[in-house]
Amino acid sequence: MGLCIGLCSGLFLVLTGCGRQAAQEAASRPAPPPRPATSARKDWSWRPVGGLAILEGELASPAELVLEGRSIRETRFAEAGPVRWELFRPPVGETALLRTGSGQILARFEFVLPPPARIAPPPKPSARATSAIPSKRPHADPPARPPRALPASPAPTPDRAAPLPSPTPFLLPRAAAPAPGSGPWPGMGEALNLTRGPGGQKRLLLSFDGGSNAEVATEILDTLKARGVHTTIFLTGAFIQHFPALVKRMAAEGHELGNHTMNHPHFAPGMKRDPKWTKERVQRELLEADAAMVRLLGRPMDPYWRAPYGEQTAEIRRWAEELGYRHVGWSEGADTLDWATPKERRLYRSGDAILQRLRQRLDRDGDGLIVLMHLGSERAEKDRPSAGLGAFMDRARREGWAFVPASAFLHDLGKPAWNPQLRLAFLQPPAPAPQAR
Repeated sequence: MGLCIGLCSGLFLVLTGCGRQAAQEAASRPAPPPRPATSARKDWSWRPVGGLAILEGELASPAELVLEGRSIRETRFAEAGPVRWELFRPPVGETALLRTGSGQILARFEFVLPPPARIAPPPKPSARATSAIPSKRPHADPPARPPRALPASPAPTPDRAAPLPSPTPFLLPRAAAPAPGSGPWPGMGEALNLTRGPGGQKRLLLSFDGGSNAEVATEILDTLKARGVHTTIFLTGAFIQHFPALVKRMAAEGHELGNHTMNHPHFAPGMKRDPKWTKERVQRELLEADAAMVRLLGRPMDPYWRAPYGEQTAEIRRWAEELGYRHVGWSEGADTLDWATPKERRLYRSGDAILQRLRQRLDRDGDGLIVLMHLGSERAEKDRPSAGLGAFMDRARREGWAFVPASAFLHDLGKPAWNPQLRLAFLQPPAPAPQAR
């Protein structure tokens, strides 16, 4: 009996010692590195539905999502849990990273399925109106690989309606007109910011802004006309009022005329909306400029706008989309700074240097580029890039480049065409009140 008790006691002491030794060894070992925090709880995927791409996945915590590729940049905020994101399908061959606003990469998508054959938009109300969007023959979709999400890798000819009777100031819409936000603009609310067109065709958009000056406008229009180029020009209401003959010429020669606001204000310094610029005030700036166009030409602006100084936010872009304007910016580094004079020493480049830099940009990554130039220039005449613009365009064409308007890029990105005539309901003055007898 005593022998059994002794053996049990010895065994207990041995086990206790082993356990104590194991605990000491575990304490001396370095702790394993913490697992990286992630907002994703399962793999992301995409699938096509008509002209849309449906992205699906799941988040462990709320996050801003950013889908960014060569020609697209879409953002949205998503709550924790399953996420289903519908957006217009990017062009075939586009690859894009899905990341959070903090920079964490969730997935890398390759959009390999071709878009469906384009359905022609309904005809405009005016029988004499023509579309600025090039038509394409429907074609059968070739066999394609199934959609897949790759692992995350660090890696117009103007419509000639009768002009309004007098230059009345902008007035709120009639009671019978649809309220902003209810207009039939497909994709409204996506806060599109077009800064680059799809690649693969050696095309670029030479866009021009008309703010308050027009020193080189005639020279630029002559250059474009001599080469049969139609482009997109963004005009302020002030420009329309000060230079009506130039605006009529732009329309007659087939250029797309977009909205650059009435007075060119600072909506969002530092890309943060100034609180004084409420939705009502922003929309009024756009509509007042468009009303000036209707008074001059009898038709509204084309369905594009560009924020003054490039200052805008997703919220402001959505407000503009409620009125039928998509935002067209410019590609990173493609502001020619042609407005800068020698007194802006840090920004100033000679006219020749501006065009030389643009030629180098074409050689490097020019496909789909959106370039910003201006119709006004306070430079000396011998130092304006407009003087050498024709030679630049001729050389680019010899090298296989084509110059297109914004509508061509939007069309090939799968964005439905918007009919600007539908905006007339916001722009026409109200009917006079009946006279009392």
